[in-house]
Amino acid sequence: MENKQNKPRWKLNIFDIIIIAAVVVAAGVLIFIWRNSGKSSNAAATRSVNYTVELSNMLEGTSLKIKKGDTIMDSTKKYIIGTVTNMMTEPATKPEPNYETGDTIPSVIPGRETVFIEILCDCSESASEIMTESGYLIRIGNEVTAAGPGYAGKGYVVAIEREDLES
Repeated sequence: MENKQNKPRWKLNIFDIIIIAAVVVAAGVLIFIWRNSGKSSNAAATRSVNYTVELSNMLEGTSLKIKKGDTIMDSTKKYIIGTVTNMMTEPATKPEPNYETGDTIPSVIPGRETVFIEILCDCSESASEIMTESGYLIRIGNEVTAAGPGYAGKGYVVAIEREDLES
């Protein structure tokens, strides 16, 4: 059926205003809860944590750019993950089959190296996680896309050592 008088078919009334206001308030409450859900209500004491990141399959010579004191950040999420305290390198390897014995042996990849970077950062701890001050979650086996001044690499967290831990 057509509206022959060119009048609006729907008129705003007080009941509609109440419903709209309730939806806006509920959305605001949900957004507030969602934004504050990751923060703890009581400030946890921070501790120094040393952890080791293995960056594998990097170009040979890239390790010369890694210096003690460099600030390392996660290149995807842009979290600062700590400061370099030490660095070690070894030739990059990949598993290859030994056709004579049937075993799998590590084979050196020419022109590539694996870099182990020891990182120091201040972290807060809970029962299930260790998190840096910037919000980066540290767990053994977590994939890391680390970047420093003039270098970047992809690897995994391979060791965690907590300081100031009283037994």
